[in-house]
Amino acid sequence: MAAIDLDGTLLASDLTLSERSRAALDTAREAGIETVFVTARHLAALDHYPNLGLVGEAVCCLGAAVYRFPPGKLTWSSSIAPDTVAAVATRIKRDFPDLQLAWALESGPLGYETGYTQPLLLGESYFGSPDAVEEPVLKLFATGPRLGSEFPDFLRDTLAGQVDIAHFGPGFVDLVAPGVNKVDTLRRLCERRGISQEEVVAFGDSPADIDMMRWAGHGVVMANASADLYEHADEVARSCDEDGVAVVLERMAAARVS
Repeated sequence: MAAIDLDGTLLASDLTLSERSRAALDTAREAGIETVFVTARHLAALDHYPNLGLVGEAVCCLGAAVYRFPPGKLTWSSSIAPDTVAAVATRIKRDFPDLQLAWALESGPLGYETGYTQPLLLGESYFGSPDAVEEPVLKLFATGPRLGSEFPDFLRDTLAGQVDIAHFGPGFVDLVAPGVNKVDTLRRLCERRGISQEEVVAFGDSPADIDMMRWAGHGVVMANASADLYEHADEVARSCDEDGVAVVLERMAAARVS
């Protein structure tokens, strides 16, 4: 199996998929290599890129869901219940009123709290209140200038174990149901297919991909990643703008048919 992050890894910096990468994905599948896309992206964002022509399954929302291309169908999820969304949102707004909240519904659209002023993400969306959410949420996220590049320890007590911090960076933090992560969801897919951990090659470019690259039998970090990530992988591939994933997939496919 090839477990492949999208942004900054498979996709070029302009969010396109090169012809070489597209061909390499096809060649890998023809050689019997499963391709699974692993991303923090939400369903609405994935639906926004039908022109990419992706085929296979995606572990998305940081492990909270599995989505199949085509036709674009949710096949598994581990979501946050509506009452938990409301409770967590209430605690965050009480303790940190400067943070703005948004959420990714299991049905696809994104919700933003009324008055949300940060840039909106790709895909169908609406404005409302997290207290009024009536369906499961794949991830809840908060934005604001107090959120930096370091782990937001100050949120721990506020979250009260009701959700986990799955991803963070300058200006944002992504929250998921307790125990949800990319690796466990990827492991579940492998078990279902009879693929061992040692047979997985994982590609990534960010700190959110470190656990996946360490877990896989072979971890590949992109040259465009921060150099401090190199030590967490077995191989440094060419950058996302130089078809780095394609180069490795071509090598993997050739090894299987030789």
